[in-house]
Amino acid sequence: MGEIFRQDIKRRELLVTDAKRSKAISDPIRTAIIQILSEKEGSIADINEELKKQDINIAPTTVRHHVDILKKAGLIQLTRLVDSRGGVLKYYASKVKVIQHKAPENFDEVLGRAQAEASKDMLGIIRKMLKGHKSEIMQVVESLKACPYCSDEHFKEYVLVELLNRAIAEVIQKKEFIEMLEVTENEDKTA
Repeated sequence: MGEIFRQDIKRRELLVTDAKRSKAISDPIRTAIIQILSEKEGSIADINEELKKQDINIAPTTVRHHVDILKKAGLIQLTRLVDSRGGVLKYYASKVKVIQHKAPENFDEVLGRAQAEASKDMLGIIRKMLKGHKSEIMQVVESLKACPYCSDEHFKEYVLVELLNRAIAEVIQKKEFIEMLEVTENEDKTA
C-alpha cells in the first residue's frame, strides 16, 4: 500500500502545564474566573458579579466550587480574610494570567521575521542562563526525575521553558512593559 496522506507538523507554540492545571482550565467558567482574578482580587460575590457581566449566571455555591478547584490546582490563592457581619469574607487572586486568543492564519507570514529575530535572542538568553545557573537548573531537573534512569533532556527542556515562562510573566507586569504597550497604542492612533 502506498502512503495517501502526509503532513509535516512544525511545533509553533508550547503549552507548559500539568494534568491538574489542564483539567482546571478546561472549563470555560474557571478560565473566566482566572481572567477576573488576574485583574483584581475578589470574593465569591465579586467573582459572581463579574461573571454576570459576561452573561455567566451561576449560583454562588457553584462559583465557590470552581474557586476550590482552581485553588487546589495552584492557579489562585487566598489573599485576605475580612470580618463581615459575624462571618469571614475570603478574597482570592490569580497566580497566573491566561491569555486566550487564537493567532490569525497569517501570523507566521506577517511576523515571521520578528519571530526569527526573537528566536535568535532567546537562544542567547538560554545560553546565558545555562552558563550562569547550570547547577541550580540541574538541581531542579534532578528533583523532577521519577527515577535515576530517566533521561534529563525532557526535564531540562521543561525547566528552561518554565523559567522563561515565569520571566515573561514577570516582565508583562512591569510598569516599563505596560508603558511600551501604551506608547505603541498611542503611535497607532496618531498614524
